[in-house]
Amino acid sequence: MPALSDMVKDKIAWVLVVICPAFFASNMLIARAMNGVFPPISLAFARWFFVGLLVFLVLGAMRRLDIAQLRAEWRPILFLAALGMGLCGGPVYLGGEYTTATNIGLIYSAAPLLIALLAFVRFGERLTILQSAGMIMGLGGVLIIMIKADLARLADLQFNRGDLWIILATFSFAIYSLGLKYSPTKLSQIQRFGAMALGGALWHLPFMVGEIAVRGPWPELGATIWGAVFLLVFSASLGAYLSYGFIVSRLGATIAGATLYLAPIYAAGLAIMLLGERLETFHLIGGALILPGLWLVSQRRKDI
Repeated sequence: MPALSDMVKDKIAWVLVVICPAFFASNMLIARAMNGVFPPISLAFARWFFVGLLVFLVLGAMRRLDIAQLRAEWRPILFLAALGMGLCGGPVYLGGEYTTATNIGLIYSAAPLLIALLAFVRFGERLTILQSAGMIMGLGGVLIIMIKADLARLADLQFNRGDLWIILATFSFAIYSLGLKYSPTKLSQIQRFGAMALGGALWHLPFMVGEIAVRGPWPELGATIWGAVFLLVFSASLGAYLSYGFIVSRLGATIAGATLYLAPIYAAGLAIMLLGERLETFHLIGGALILPGLWLVSQRRKDI
């Protein structure tokens, strides 16, 4: 079978720009839906353990495991795992205990703004005036959501702890995205992803032990819990991260991050239908700033 041309790969990447946010939105919904059903850190551990196990079993069966190269790259793998699977794992599910899936979606969609900002500060990637304006708009929208459009909350520094967990996860995801682009590797995308997944499970392990000590043993593992884990593995993980990584490799970190502007739309719509959430005025105001801001940030600079 002939290899795909670069043009075809780029077309596939642009199609994934539309699909990828739906995968990410499923994680936000599960984070909220599993509140009170299963402990958050344990949920994150189960997610990445089964993802890593599945990937390595498939690669092993296909004899495509480069053990020597995995050993050579274990340090950057663990670093990226701590960012993309660790701080983007447990904190999201912890946030789901205190904030809505709609909030998670809207705040998390600010990742492209942070990616563009960090790329400018750390790697000197240039920003246009419009991109800078979009960044300011988007970050302002996130702030409005966090304070629920109530300036008194800002004056008193009153923030929902769930929103703060999501801010941490969003910042971590931005660093992870740039790490994918600027961290050289001789591994295939799927090999590195599988290794990072197991690294994410390892990262969560001591926190899960502490969680069990504080919250008690796991509840009975029924169909609801296994169903959630299934969606986390095949939609929120394999679907989301592999498609996102492919977009990064073909279109760059800033464009890939901008795909997330659709995630809050998916998350809000599904949360209304499935979780009974309501859109509040501050959601609309924040979204009216974030989404156009993301569009502006996603516009490539045209050199004259």
